[in-house]
Amino acid sequence: MQLAAMQLAISLWTDAFACGLTAMQHAAAMQHAAGSPEAATAKLPPAEMMSEVYGHLFAHPYTHAPYAQLGPIQFHFTNHNLALLLAAAIVLVAFGWLARRRRKDPIARGPLQNCLEALVVFVKNDMVYASMGEHHGRRFLPLFLTQFFCILFMNLFGILPNFDFFRSMYFPTTATANIWVTAGLALTTFTAILYGAIKEQGFKHFVVGLAPPIHLGDAPAMKAMRVAILCIMYPIEVLGLLIKPIALTIRLFANMVGGHLAMLTVYGLIYLFQSYAIGAVGVGFNVFLTFLELLVAFLQAYIFTYLSILFVGAAVHPEH
Repeated sequence: MQLAAMQLAISLWTDAFACGLTAMQHAAAMQHAAGSPEAATAKLPPAEMMSEVYGHLFAHPYTHAPYAQLGPIQFHFTNHNLALLLAAAIVLVAFGWLARRRRKDPIARGPLQNCLEALVVFVKNDMVYASMGEHHGRRFLPLFLTQFFCILFMNLFGILPNFDFFRSMYFPTTATANIWVTAGLALTTFTAILYGAIKEQGFKHFVVGLAPPIHLGDAPAMKAMRVAILCIMYPIEVLGLLIKPIALTIRLFANMVGGHLAMLTVYGLIYLFQSYAIGAVGVGFNVFLTFLELLVAFLQAYIFTYLSILFVGAAVHPEH
């Protein structure tokens, strides 16, 4: 559970850090726009109009004053932070309710309870235990369950419509379309990899085991060749270890951005051409994309969690 809590904290702070890096640029742009009275009434050029449409993918701070500051970096509470907190709250409430229901009656009753239990059993048996075994899987099961459902709910938030009374909040939003959020999730997996490997093997054996054993004989020339090979192998293996969280970060981020970018592009074309014909075709196409994004929301939560399970499983089972 500590790893699950750390996952949420890392994602929140990395997102806030990223927003702080761009806060001064956003503030300067807003100040420039506010300084021209014609900006509110003038028709935006096509490039700026599309930029406004794509702005729904970005992190938007809710206050001008940061809640914390580290040197020149300001930390703002954003719509992506809100999505993270709501996803975590939904997971806590839903599975707290499920646990109470299970204590009262072990038989699942009702569609919601059946759906939640089916997903939990799927992650537990078909993903975690099937890849890591029950002994090691039981230790990491809370992390992977939290990871799967938090990513799933954050993905689903992006499919919900942006109602008028939430428009100024830029919510609902897709937090997993923020690379800093996916980096925080991947950093949690990377921490679990190091934790599992060092706990299972010990620090010395973990470092030695990064490179495969090389036996070339006891001759001085063979020993020198062995050292030369290890000098090549160790940087490659360390780089491979670092590539795992990078791949997780980019995979989830790119897949979530791609679908929403396509939908926003279609909406932008409707506003750009202001044609009923293009509007009808665009809305129909986006209805199809919405159902596709619903599938992608589940699929990307599955892929991210399953790859994390494989990476951690390889760390605690170095013999495989």
